[in-house]
Amino acid sequence: MKIKFLILAFVVFALPTFAKENAIESDLNTNLSATKQDHRDSEIKPFEFDKLFADAEKYYKSAKAWNKIKCQPKTGFLCNKHECNKRDIEATLVLDKKDKTVTRCEGKNCETFEAEFEQTGVYFNIQTKGPVGTLIRVLGDSRYKEITTVALDAYVANGECVISE
Repeated sequence: MKIKFLILAFVVFALPTFAKENAIESDLNTNLSATKQDHRDSEIKPFEFDKLFADAEKYYKSAKAWNKIKCQPKTGFLCNKHECNKRDIEATLVLDKKDKTVTRCEGKNCETFEAEFEQTGVYFNIQTKGPVGTLIRVLGDSRYKEITTVALDAYVANGECVISE
């Protein structure tokens, strides 16, 4: 019993000494009254929610309204496992919601594919059926992005659309 008491007394008196010797000192400045400065040159402007909602409503209505649009690429890339190279594009797309088809034309050579059309907010997502893996996203009735897979490579096009009917 005497040994237990001595060990307990040692622990009670010795631990605070060890804790002080091994204490970690913080380099953090905890002064809460320190003056803070913002060195950015630009002023933060208020967000215009009214304009955002008006634009979203405009795109939503225009996405819903078109039946057939013709899309012309402006930029394109061919991507493989290692890189994406810029590529000149000649192919135009005709997206027909009513017939549920996508027609791709390169010059006078055209191919038509069945497709699924689905509106998601301000966008229309179009996905072809069959062996050609194509996904097209149209903002309203104006801009689009196309991603087509050929084997494990991807062809990516960006451009503008106009209502053709």
